[in-house]
Amino acid sequence: MPDQADHNDDSDLDLSDEEEHPSDLPAKEPTPPPPKMLKNRRQSVSAECYTPGQVATPIKVIPKSDEAKASIREIMATNILFQGLDKDQVQEVVDVVEEKCFPAAENIITQGEQGDHFYILEAGTAEVYLKIGSDPPAMVKTYKHGDSFGELALLYNSPRAATVKAVTDCTCWVMDRPTFRRIVADSAFRKRNLYEEFLREVPLLASLEDSERSAIADVLEPKYHEPGDYIITQGDAGDAFYLLETGEVEAKAGGTTVMNYKRGDYFGELALLNDEPRKADCIAKSKCKTVSMDRPTFKRLLGRLTKILQRNMEHYVALADQGLVPK
Repeated sequence: MPDQADHNDDSDLDLSDEEEHPSDLPAKEPTPPPPKMLKNRRQSVSAECYTPGQVATPIKVIPKSDEAKASIREIMATNILFQGLDKDQVQEVVDVVEEKCFPAAENIITQGEQGDHFYILEAGTAEVYLKIGSDPPAMVKTYKHGDSFGELALLYNSPRAATVKAVTDCTCWVMDRPTFRRIVADSAFRKRNLYEEFLREVPLLASLEDSERSAIADVLEPKYHEPGDYIITQGDAGDAFYLLETGEVEAKAGGTTVMNYKRGDYFGELALLNDEPRKADCIAKSKCKTVSMDRPTFKRLLGRLTKILQRNMEHYVALADQGLVPK
């Protein structure tokens, strides 16, 4: 079967880039206190401990304009903290963050206080001040539109390590601790569970062990397609293998539909197996979600399925004999 018609059975932020920004701190920054010193400092945290996969309380959706939603998505697209989120999780962040304004000279967060919120700076400028011992606070960093801060105190239940102060009037998108921890901590867990469930429905993978499907789930890259989008283009080099999670896709060669795909079907394998260009176009017929893996991962994880995958060559040869696809 041809590559597209070869089967039918998702400001750059450094994680240290917040009030706890090590590269900007003086060399004499004190080491954090050992866990036992923090034990009694935040007794309330035990009530909000979050285990990935636990049932979450319904989110509170904060109304926003379309312009505000677009701005939040634009910021998230360049923020490494959100790179692992799928489309639904991104939407959840957009829904839950709440706008909060800070006048110039006001502290947004204060060193030593408990961290209860995560901040994305929508507008304005803020500066980070670090105080060590009896020395006056030192300005160590400046934040501008698109920067975010406050995550480390939320992730590690530690006090704020520095003060962030509004230089100009600032507008921030704010997320509370439980929501932030649930979305960030749950991202990889939810992704794996959803993909493992989907992979169990794929006939091609029925012979794999659960551990092998888990390995595949960990490397799949999601992508969303609109009707008419070309997922694969005839003649292009084959660099990915695709599984169709939702929607419908058709494979066309020379303007003729040679295959239709539905949930659980796969395509793109023959170009990877045979090191050949794509033999047909693969076009979304409806809104679709595919998950894919690159060539090296495909060969590493699906090598044992080569014989099954090559069975589609018979279908391809038949189509080629009919002149429907290139030989």
